[in-house]
Amino acid sequence: MKEEESNIIFGIRPLEEALTKNTTFLKVYVQKGEGEGLKFIKQMLNKSKVNYTEVPIEKLNTLSRFGNHQGVVAKISPIGYYNAEALCKELFEKDLEPCFIALDRITDVRNFGAISRTAMAAGFSGVIIPEKGSVSVSEDAIKTSAGALLHLPVCRTQNMFQTIKHLKEEGLQIICGTEKANKELYFEKLIKPCVIIVGNEEEGIHPSLLKLADKLVKIPMNSDLDSLNVSVAAGIMMYEVLRQNMVDG
Repeated sequence: MKEEESNIIFGIRPLEEALTKNTTFLKVYVQKGEGEGLKFIKQMLNKSKVNYTEVPIEKLNTLSRFGNHQGVVAKISPIGYYNAEALCKELFEKDLEPCFIALDRITDVRNFGAISRTAMAAGFSGVIIPEKGSVSVSEDAIKTSAGALLHLPVCRTQNMFQTIKHLKEEGLQIICGTEKANKELYFEKLIKPCVIIVGNEEEGIHPSLLKLADKLVKIPMNSDLDSLNVSVAAGIMMYEVLRQNMVDG
């Protein structure tokens, strides 16, 4: 069976099971129509707040040529989400230094993919994203990350503030990238273990997260631009952490 086929489920019962297991759905296709079975499928998806697209039966027949789709075919993510607190503990137990990049309300999948690709290249432990109001792992994100999201742990949290607070209490330095900072990142000691936090390009990092910061840093700008693309800014910060710890290590 091809790799992409192994990530496709079809039929009512497999869909029910996937919904109870908090599966990450990339795309869900439901047959157009008003039959009882279709109404039941849509009710399940709506209750679980899973988006779906209504398509002709011919498309479903093509996608599920190996079995009876019963009116629904779903593409699911090949990865599962991690718990940041548990992953941090596991890394410490292995005598490793946890180092995360946290994305506060980043919604662009291309930025998510690019940041994840850089995080993997820079040796970071994982990416932390909020459960709501944020990107999630999708086909586009995986493609943009050049496959990095298939290997880099993605931690999803219901409460970003509590997760960052917990990691801070575990000894991780909290580094926030913001133009409101007084110091440039090259003049701050950025040590592992740590969490780098970047915010969306419109609103920046939420004030509650800024209050948890051990270091507020900004990237020097030699022009009238007031900010960089978030994936570029995140990459600069991650590699500065890498550089400083390589020199000191």
